[in-house]
Amino acid sequence: MMQVILVRHAETEWNVKGIIQGHCDSALTRRGERQTSALLAAFSASDYHIECVYASTLARAWHMGQSLAENFGCSLIAEPALKEQSFGQFEGMTTVQLLQHNPDAAKALFKLDAEYCPPGGESLSLASQRIMHFLSNLEKNPHRQTICIVSHGRVIQGVLAILKSGAVDDFHRYAQPNASYSVFDLINGRCVALRWGIATHLRLLD
Repeated sequence: MMQVILVRHAETEWNVKGIIQGHCDSALTRRGERQTSALLAAFSASDYHIECVYASTLARAWHMGQSLAENFGCSLIAEPALKEQSFGQFEGMTTVQLLQHNPDAAKALFKLDAEYCPPGGESLSLASQRIMHFLSNLEKNPHRQTICIVSHGRVIQGVLAILKSGAVDDFHRYAQPNASYSVFDLINGRCVALRWGIATHLRLLD
């Protein structure tokens, strides 16, 4: 059995402005820094014994990965497969702009169709599958019992949908706040005891 703690990166400037990030990046906000500290405090008070942190190579997730690895005193490994879904030509646009100028694409992208591929980007289905493939490979080489993965909001939605229901289609149900986390066990390729969107450590932040 392998226990996985799946963390979403902390709040960024583009998160606040509603700008689609994808493979682009933006700096953490002050609130994002506080979210990181709150998450570290929660983990320090927990019984988790994380043996390795794997983080997306995008800066906003890598920052969280560095903080977690330092907190747990464990190794940190950069993993490109954990990057956010690529939104192609939509990256750098606000969600409001996309809704105004291309409402059909916006609805397909954010609510309806995990197979929808933004121009020059990738579908949520494909992005989620690359993370599932990464998890599968980790489980085939079980040299660690508890790991932490730092990734991004959209792909985490897709992965949680697959783990919970076996399909990515209801991804919109699994939105979670910045710096929240999910915990699940993988046993022979099957997910058990999934708890998702844990954010109690963020309650006292203003």
